[in-house]
Amino acid sequence: MRLAADGESATLCAGLAAAQPAAADPVLLWLRSTGACAFALIAPRRLAPGRAWRWLAWGAMPAVATCRRFGLPAYLEGEAIWLHGRRVAGLRAAHMGECAVIEGAFPAPLAAEPGLEAAFRERIEAQHGWRFETAWPSGGEARR
Repeated sequence: MRLAADGESATLCAGLAAAQPAAADPVLLWLRSTGACAFALIAPRRLAPGRAWRWLAWGAMPAVATCRRFGLPAYLEGEAIWLHGRRVAGLRAAHMGECAVIEGAFPAPLAAEPGLEAAFRERIEAQHGWRFETAWPSGGEARR
């Protein structure tokens, strides 16, 4: 799901997670604004590791792998993505409703990168074996 980041993303994420039944498929919430790109991976707890302290690494490693794919030598440390010894993006894992929710952002240099969303989705699919259904309008179908 794509949204323009407008400051209400936390409320939206919590509401979407609370509405998901235990048998739901995972959802990738994609938030974009000028110079920033954030995400929330909302997955039923049945798909997440058994211990909540493992959720952050489990859900954030595809973001780190995406950074590396675009040539940034990023790594995960604590609750953040780091680059060259500096914290460049925060991460958070939480239990909401029946879901594990991993929220984070990409480093600023990647925010405007074409193909970032597709690359991130590919990394999630590769790590977790999931397939995301997407039905974005093609060029001829786009609304004007």
